[in-house]
Amino acid sequence: MKIARNAHEIDRIRGRILDAALDIIVSHGLRSLTMRRMARHTGMSAPNIYNYFSSKEEIYISIVIRGFEMLYHDLKKACVSRDEPFERARAMIDAYLGFGMENSGYYEIMFTLSTPKYNDYVGTPFEKLSEVEYRISMDIADLSMGIIRGIPGYDSENQEGVVADLTHVWSLLHGMVSLYNSHIIGYVAPDTQVVYNRIIDDLLSRDDLLNRDDSLNRSLDV
Repeated sequence: MKIARNAHEIDRIRGRILDAALDIIVSHGLRSLTMRRMARHTGMSAPNIYNYFSSKEEIYISIVIRGFEMLYHDLKKACVSRDEPFERARAMIDAYLGFGMENSGYYEIMFTLSTPKYNDYVGTPFEKLSEVEYRISMDIADLSMGIIRGIPGYDSENQEGVVADLTHVWSLLHGMVSLYNSHIIGYVAPDTQVVYNRIIDDLLSRDDLLNRDDSLNRSLDV
């Protein structure tokens, strides 16, 4: 007789399946994600896995959604924890770095590995599910651009400037996370935290990056 499972138990099992799938993708690549391999990792039968996910594509997209939900939660929490603009920016940066370093598997799939993204699913049966991930990622971008616009004296109407500055900061943080997760940074910076703190302090003190109006006025006065 089949035992009915409650919502908590179903979520627990789905989480277990996603954890196994994440490990497979990071260790062996997305092509290695098969129901047979999933069954070996979870101790479940392949038919039983289908009771929780319709396909390996749904499993993969669900992992990406889960990762972006986690990141958004961390960034939003950091955002509301501070009132002063630069402190808020620092809290957000620390939250991003913390997520990337503490959840390296998710970070790899979300930002590093060449895995399918929303545009790859447009026009497919998985477009609607992938759109969930897309919306959350755009919420993260909007939250981050709002932080930049909130910097005192910032030219918040310059959308191209906001996007450029977000990309600049994001590129820097992505490099820092990647160097940390690959263990390369340890060869040149034994105390990584001290070095990273100095980088962030320098970043937030640079008027040319986060205070466009003042830097423009100074250049015109010269």
